[in-house]
Amino acid sequence: MTRAKHAEATGIIVLPPIMDRTISGTLVSPIKAAFVDNSGFVIEGRDVTRIGQCGLQLLLSALSTGRMRGSSVTIHPSQAMLRAAEIAGLEAAFGWSGDGHDQ
Repeated sequence: MTRAKHAEATGIIVLPPIMDRTISGTLVSPIKAAFVDNSGFVIEGRDVTRIGQCGLQLLLSALSTGRMRGSSVTIHPSQAMLRAAEIAGLEAAFGWSGDGHDQ
């Protein structure tokens, strides 16, 4: 699967295994749509095996937008997401302690 799945009824956006620049662009619409009802949502990243700077930036933007709007945005990171955030020096920005949801 190359696109994220958005389960509107449950408020979950499931990220694909590879989060490169092309895929990150396809996630903008589902994330915007998730903010419409302002009830909060989850971005599930447990299957992500590779994420680039564009993917990290998109996720940080979602968190920032959620804070500005008073909407809850929760990101469940994979180990690959945690490592990429660490390399980029962004663990504190995400609030990730280093415990991913994958094994």
